Amino acid sequence: MILQNLNLALSEGDLEGRTALTSSVMLSISIYLSGFSLYVSFAVIAVSALFSGARNLRLVLSFSPFIALILLSGLFFNMGYAVRSSLAFAGILSTGAIVYSSRISEVAGALLWLRIPQKYVSLIQLALASLPLLAKDLAEIFWAVDDSGFAKYSKVMKAFVSTSVLRSISLSEALYSKNFAYNPVGELRKPTGKDSVLTAVSLLLLLSTVLQVL
Repeated sequence: MILQNLNLALSEGDLEGRTALTSSVMLSISIYLSGFSLYVSFAVIAVSALFSGARNLRLVLSFSPFIALILLSGLFFNMGYAVRSSLAFAGILSTGAIVYSSRISEVAGALLWLRIPQKYVSLIQLALASLPLLAKDLAEIFWAVDDSGFAKYSKVMKAFVSTSVLRSISLSEALYSKNFAYNPVGELRKPTGKDSVLTAVSLLLLLSTVLQVL
């Protein structure tokens, strides 16, 4: 269930690239400026759920074991801080879901539009494209390993690490053979009404957070 949610969360959506990227940045900054405010983190999660087709909720569920560990630490340290941190972590994951609610080529186009050097855009584009592949690899390995308990997870992790290394080597050889020159392929299109509303809501949340801090 966790791996299925992860694969669905990393699937591409219909948000325009510049909108997804700038809104993600504004929402992330809002969380940090608010000092991990519960209200701001919850607002970011709600905004992401509304505009990403609930991709963020699937992503949060995928990382629920880590969130549970953060909450568990509150039993030994500070429960209030643990709750704020876990909700803030869910909020940051939600901003990532907004990025994946666009197409990777449009995110690359947005980075180029922002005058980010092509070399860095190429690396970011490769990283964004690799994450869904790694998630699928992990899911396939998990269901292929015929074992249970700790032994199963141990075998899954060993196989996943080996597969990731082999995929990286294969990718590097393919790029080398094609004389990879850091020329990213980006797309741009006109934002829709949905994109404009997302930008406005993200900007409004950021401005309200800044005013509270001041």
